[in-house]
Amino acid sequence: MGEPLTAVVRTAGPLTGERLYLFALGTATTMARLHLGGIAGLRLSPANVLISPQGQAFFAPGPRDSLFPGHDVGDWADVVVFAATGRQPDAAADLDRLPPALRAVIDECRRPDPGARPAAVDLVRILLGHPGQHAGPHSGPHAGRHPGRCRGGSVHELLLAAERRTMPYERVRHPEPPPPEPLWRRPAYLAGLAVGVLAVAVAAGVVILLSGGERRAATDDLLDAMGARTATFRHVSGETVAEGRLSFDGAASTAYAMKLTCGNAPAPVTVSLVGSRGVAGGAAFDAARPPNGPCAQQQAPGVRELSSPYTIKALLDAAGTAVTSRTAEGGGRVLTGSALAHRVRGEEDAASFAGVGAEGPVRFTVQVDDAGLPVRLRLRMESRTAGARVAETVYRDWRAYEDIKEGPHG
Repeated sequence: MGEPLTAVVRTAGPLTGERLYLFALGTATTMARLHLGGIAGLRLSPANVLISPQGQAFFAPGPRDSLFPGHDVGDWADVVVFAATGRQPDAAADLDRLPPALRAVIDECRRPDPGARPAAVDLVRILLGHPGQHAGPHSGPHAGRHPGRCRGGSVHELLLAAERRTMPYERVRHPEPPPPEPLWRRPAYLAGLAVGVLAVAVAAGVVILLSGGERRAATDDLLDAMGARTATFRHVSGETVAEGRLSFDGAASTAYAMKLTCGNAPAPVTVSLVGSRGVAGGAAFDAARPPNGPCAQQQAPGVRELSSPYTIKALLDAAGTAVTSRTAEGGGRVLTGSALAHRVRGEEDAASFAGVGAEGPVRFTVQVDDAGLPVRLRLRMESRTAGARVAETVYRDWRAYEDIKEGPHG
């Protein structure tokens, strides 16, 4: 998962320069996502802010309480000071080691009145260099939910820009050109040298194709490879079991016609789900706002969110360069990775992923066949309320697209 900030600073020393800036921006963005989702009382400290091997920062799952977001902002400031100085928040720290602009932000976050501190979204805006309005005093975990628009787009676009800024990337290393040869070298030597340089270039190209190209074919082009298709699927998540067919065309929400069994239901319920319009057991419902009623109506949107091809693509995109790939038995590839829940944006653009609070990683394994079509998707998520949760979907019989219409029988 990652090392606590305390261990990272103890081993490698305080963060400086660009690394400190990206740490401050990344943690502020994660905190903003949580606050927008109604999650506050994070109890941030150098011990529960974790640093992944790729350098990303996230918060370890743990108990939450009813503290206002302003308290989180103050804790965040102490964590950033520790990252820059190596001193615990209650110890005397030399704030002169912070860049002046960041120190000014820290001072605002440490105001005695939590309600006078900037909102987490404001921190992201300031760190990205976007001037904007102050979100105003906090009044609870949902404060700042609609802080308005900033220059260049909405709050959602602002946070996406911050996440792109902090996303780890791989630098492409180009071989250095050979030193110039003396003019007195014979033409035959020059010709041989040219052949050698060409061989090195070809070899380097092969390496790039085998490393980056393989991953691009399996991730960036996943939806294009699928085209418009229908598959039979079986999904299991806890006490929820869904079986049926799904249709995907890349231009609309994935449609489902399935039999869904959940909770203590004695028999499966026939469910169709087309976009946000659903019918479960003959009763219509809105998947975007499932009622606190029959289990099938509540669980059907989660089945789609955990099994849709859009979600597979979103998981791979959110994991970025951290995805590993290996050959699967019998052909195809197995892709493994981990992505923070609040960065997974499949068909549901919400502050939670399948009902799991956006506070930790989603670990996933995707198996695709030789044509790039999904065979199996396994997810492991952690929630502060429900603990660990595993969901698995098996896809079979990918075939030509079949239309699924809203109705009692799909």
